[in-house]
Amino acid sequence: MATNKILLITTGGTIAGNFSEDKRGGDIFDKKIGAHDFSILIKPTASHFKKRWGIDIEISTEELCNVDSSDILPEHWNGLVKIIVDKYDSYDSFIITHGTNTMGYTSAALSFAISNLNKPVIITGSQVPSGMPGSDALTNLNNALRVAVWPYHPTVKGVVAVFGSHIITGSRVKKYTEFDYDAFQSFNTASIGRLGRIININKINLEKHLNYLETDSYNKALMAVDLIYKNDFDMRIASLTEFPGMSKDIFKSLVENNDIKGFVFRAFGAGDVSTKLQSAFEYLKDNEIPIVVTTQAPNGNSNFQVNEPGQKLLKNKLAIPAYDMSIESQTTKLGWLLAQKRNENLTYADIIREMIHDIRGEVNVLKERKQ
Repeated sequence: MATNKILLITTGGTIAGNFSEDKRGGDIFDKKIGAHDFSILIKPTASHFKKRWGIDIEISTEELCNVDSSDILPEHWNGLVKIIVDKYDSYDSFIITHGTNTMGYTSAALSFAISNLNKPVIITGSQVPSGMPGSDALTNLNNALRVAVWPYHPTVKGVVAVFGSHIITGSRVKKYTEFDYDAFQSFNTASIGRLGRIININKINLEKHLNYLETDSYNKALMAVDLIYKNDFDMRIASLTEFPGMSKDIFKSLVENNDIKGFVFRAFGAGDVSTKLQSAFEYLKDNEIPIVVTTQAPNGNSNFQVNEPGQKLLKNKLAIPAYDMSIESQTTKLGWLLAQKRNENLTYADIIREMIHDIRGEVNVLKERKQ
């Protein structure tokens, strides 16, 4: 009988919440449910797959932290990478429980940090605390386990999120609702698969996802020694939203007074930054401070090709178009590249080039065709 060894890593979040009542009958949500408790919860599912697929599942646990995901920091991303690298040879797959608020950022960060995973790293969580009636925690944990041990070709590898009915590539994880159980979707592209009574894999999208894990530069890592990873992030980034009448002085002030090294900017239209701000963008270019320009439209595409303000940015090379990248991928990718600029002498030109280079399926470069 085949054995699949799984490491369950917990970080806290809503899924770790335990429901109880105080003396006055009020609700208390104490983060008391730990990694070992989760492993007990999914044992019946593990037993089912032993009978159904002939897989003997062994689950080990490790707690990285126990925090609300609003308090997740790059140090936690580094910690997750370290655990995966250190334990890579001992386990067949990794499941990470995580709060929903920053799950998209963590999924993107891990996707960029480790290049050539040959094993699944599955992130999941819940909308309702585990200890509360109606919780989706057990369903999501069971589904994560289903994907982790999925025996049919092609199998899922690399960083993905499993939540509700979706399997989502790590660089496209987006939270769309605070209420519904199906809280996450794949941003601006179809998911890898859907989960219901059966697992319905989109083979084209899964193959695309897997192709990023093996390139001309590297092969998928069979052992830890083969892993290629860069787990440092420089998050001295300012994330701003444009509005009519916005002062151009904000950018210079943030750079000079707060040591900001990069910007993510939500502009109008298809990346149509007001011409009143152009001098600020020229200042950033002169000082080699990269600025990524996205759109405020929920499903828009920032390509600098539609209207004159965006075309001016493109012509004068004043900003980096985000195209269809999510805000989570833009931000973590920029922080990841800024760390390489600091540590590995990556240049300003390198960052501009790599931000629009599709590394993990995070960006599709759209070129408008004139009618």
